[in-house]
Amino acid sequence: MIIGIGNDMESISRIEGVLSRRPNFLSTILTPAEQEAVQKRTGKHYLEFVAGRFSAKEAYAKALGTGIGRDVSWQDISILNAKSGRPVMKVVGQKNRIEVAITHSGDYVNTVVTIERASWLQRFAARFIGRKEN
Repeated sequence: MIIGIGNDMESISRIEGVLSRRPNFLSTILTPAEQEAVQKRTGKHYLEFVAGRFSAKEAYAKALGTGIGRDVSWQDISILNAKSGRPVMKVVGQKNRIEVAITHSGDYVNTVVTIERASWLQRFAARFIGRKEN
């Protein structure tokens, strides 16, 4: 059962401007693992990565219904890619299933996040078997 849906759209050029004005922006919004991953990208792909992660975290906070702040911080949310390239979101303390989609077009990135209440079987599998990513 879906318990939250969040959507966010961000201008990549706006994020580029923020990066030039605020040198600590990356360390504020990206986890150390995300910061390592973004360093492997250049040019347009670097900016798309940062804007996509920012937007996806905003979308998650909207799905949660709390926004970024007291209940969830930028550093609680990590989005890395599976071997297939699919983005995978992990959130500290979140037991429910999270799906994220990130898409870029021109100067914009759009993200959608769903939070789905995990069934007892999914919770059991995640705890004792683990979820394999392809």
